[in-house]
Amino acid sequence: MSSPLEMAESNAEEIVTNEELKHILESKPGFNFYYGTAPTGPFHYAYLIPLNKLVQLAKLGGKGTILLADYHAHLDSQKTSFELMDLRSKYYEECIRGVLGSASKKLKFVRGSTYQHKREYVEDLYRIAARVTTTRAKRAASEVVRMRGDAKVSELLYPLLQILDVKYLQTDITVGGIDQRNIYMLGREHLESIGYQKGAYIFMPLLPSLKGGGGKMSASDPSTHIRVTDSPESINSTIRKAYCPAGDLEQNPITATVRYILMPRLGELLIPRKEKFGGDVEFKSVEAFEKAYVEKELHPMDIKQAVTEALIDILKPAQEYFESHPDILQQIEESFEA
Repeated sequence: MSSPLEMAESNAEEIVTNEELKHILESKPGFNFYYGTAPTGPFHYAYLIPLNKLVQLAKLGGKGTILLADYHAHLDSQKTSFELMDLRSKYYEECIRGVLGSASKKLKFVRGSTYQHKREYVEDLYRIAARVTTTRAKRAASEVVRMRGDAKVSELLYPLLQILDVKYLQTDITVGGIDQRNIYMLGREHLESIGYQKGAYIFMPLLPSLKGGGGKMSASDPSTHIRVTDSPESINSTIRKAYCPAGDLEQNPITATVRYILMPRLGELLIPRKEKFGGDVEFKSVEAFEKAYVEKELHPMDIKQAVTEALIDILKPAQEYFESHPDILQQIEESFEA
């Protein structure tokens, strides 16, 4: 059985720092952790990578917050208008509740707009802004914010607000994608100047694009992802066409889905196969699965079938919610198409 530290560190791209994380787990029962996401584009299944980590931290006794960073969604090149903030925040929350199921009941949902305009927060923002150069702010935001040409002031404010969220959510452990690293590392330099601890950070990997080519799964490119609200038929079609080179784990979105999403969620994976190909095979660990795949004991199409069935099952509650609330889904889809 894994130790609390091993569970917290599992599948992470980077921990900052391992010693600080260990100290928090050992000395702070009921530690606070958070993960933030800006409600901009369509919610796709790669979000399950950091969300799985939240479930693990809750199992370790932590108290978790999911920040629906609605102001951030506007600061990022106005991807979400003020008029759409409420709708998209509701959409993201229901997607997360659906894909996490009962585990979401242990997490608190907070919108940034409920506290990011308060006087103390704004004054801390001014303090941080007076310390950070435009060069550092731009570098911090570069992997997260869509910058085209000269950076807008809003795009430079984006990382500063995110740094402050760590303080105002009283966070001991922050979870984010590895693309968030520059922002949070800038925060480690400045949080103590506004009276808060540096904390520990768990950076999770990004899921490779389903079409291959070395890119990441992106909400802005429909060919790279599967939306939580996609139909089972659509999921099956997309996975069948996905990049999945035989015996190769490098930038493989299908085997990465097994490692970072299905195994942490399910604890095992059944690969259905015809009897003439050896019959069904079950894996209890990702290491055993990857070894078999690299040695070409498993065919990519068999893996794709297993991944399709598992994803359909995981995404089903969210799909059922929106099927029973077609007006919300229609408004959401229209907002993305506009």
